[in-house]
Amino acid sequence: METAIAEPSPSTADPAWDEAFLRTESYLRAYGLESAVLLNELTAAIIQEARQRAQETPGAEPVALALEAAHARIGAWFARSGGHCDWANDGSRLQGRLALIVADLPGRWSNAFLSPDPLPAALAEAMSSFQILPSPELRLANMAPEPLEFALLEPLDRRLPGRRFWKPARAAVTWLLIFGFFGIAWAKSH
Repeated sequence: METAIAEPSPSTADPAWDEAFLRTESYLRAYGLESAVLLNELTAAIIQEARQRAQETPGAEPVALALEAAHARIGAWFARSGGHCDWANDGSRLQGRLALIVADLPGRWSNAFLSPDPLPAALAEAMSSFQILPSPELRLANMAPEPLEFALLEPLDRRLPGRRFWKPARAAVTWLLIFGFFGIAWAKSH
């Protein structure tokens, strides 16, 4: 009796969806999720949601659909946490990510991220109290650069050959005086 080996369906064996799974998993890991089980469950749920979106919009890239689903899920989680941020806005996403870092999400509450359970009160308080304050604007100065000046002579400077002669001559005279004193001292002692 022959056993029939089931061929994988094209929708589950697509390398584009494998790439979408890996990128989504890496994206969620960047938020501090360390639990492999939780990371796999969340990634699988996001990929399933992206597959449903793919049926509505044929021809869309799986990676783009998966990251859109991940952004939507993260935005909904932020809304549940009490954070007033529009996850579609890049500036709000940046502020939300910084709030997670300041609240020490990767260190203390790594398994609370995207969890359906209610957020710990301390995490919700830390995230809602975070804000980016404006700072002074950077202005560029229109100053003309000055040439750098070093205390070195140019190779064709007229004073350079004179220096080349006097330094060795001074060293030779110094050594001659030293040997002369030793010679006089030796002559007197013998």
